Amino acid sequence: MSAVRFATISVLLCALIAVAAGRAPRAHAFAMDVPPLAGANDFSCRPTRDKPYPVILAHGAATDAQRSFGALAPALRSQGYCVFAADVGRVPLPTLGLNGVSDAGWPGLGPIAAAVQGNVVYGVADIGSQAVQLAAFVAMVRGVTGAPKVEMVGHSTGGTEIREYVRRHPGVVDSVVTVGTPYRGSTFEGLPKMFPFYGAIGMDGEQTAAQVFGPAGAEQVPGTPTLTRLNADGETEPGIRYTAIASRTDEVITPAETALLADPQGDNRNIWIQDGCPALAVSHNELLSNPRAIAEITAAVAGAPPPPPC
Repeated sequence: MSAVRFATISVLLCALIAVAAGRAPRAHAFAMDVPPLAGANDFSCRPTRDKPYPVILAHGAATDAQRSFGALAPALRSQGYCVFAADVGRVPLPTLGLNGVSDAGWPGLGPIAAAVQGNVVYGVADIGSQAVQLAAFVAMVRGVTGAPKVEMVGHSTGGTEIREYVRRHPGVVDSVVTVGTPYRGSTFEGLPKMFPFYGAIGMDGEQTAAQVFGPAGAEQVPGTPTLTRLNADGETEPGIRYTAIASRTDEVITPAETALLADPQGDNRNIWIQDGCPALAVSHNELLSNPRAIAEITAAVAGAPPPPPC
């Protein structure tokens, strides 16, 4: 057996032990990056009287702002919003030692494999670390634009990151739109098929999520301390308008209902992408590219009625 293969298997065994023990691994993240993105990150943009708050976009795990918001950012900008998005949650590649791994803060084999291939992976650090980076970015945007509050849109893990942020920083956010975010945790049922290596060795969806999405994935399965704490006083924060958007054909966030608020009250609301379009199939990633999904998100940001049926 080669040293590389032995090291890989050793990392996998360490990961399995952590998941089996119910411990969500933590990994310290690098500083955030602010990438060039069409429709976003124009720091000369100033909010207007009818659009007084900038829109902050938060990407999901194992992706970044450019890959996530190529369609959404221009759509929001065309509506007159100042739009901003940062890359957060990148973690250092662990140093492999003779016993397999010398740093228990592994980011998962999926992110490791991507890093080895030269790809920068974001969104895989623990939720708390990502929320700290998001807070720094929000403070930067508010400082530059002079806006007292922001609107926030989070896809998948980005929504959980936003939930952590608003718990720590009440009074800064006017509205939150979550898109495919697992409020009560996901079983990640479709991941073993999407990443057949893990399925072939008998991993279920939750174990695969810990590998592919790192600490962030491990924290978003049902019953974790992170989600228990975020839901302890209800899934929403007072004074913030929430819209939860989900797709019945989401293969990553399962069951799909976990991406909706359990009990929306007042101005909070749940939206199925299939409302008015029952035959529409939208995958987890397509929630940020499908025209119907983009229309639903932009309407939610504006607090406007949903688009007409298909």
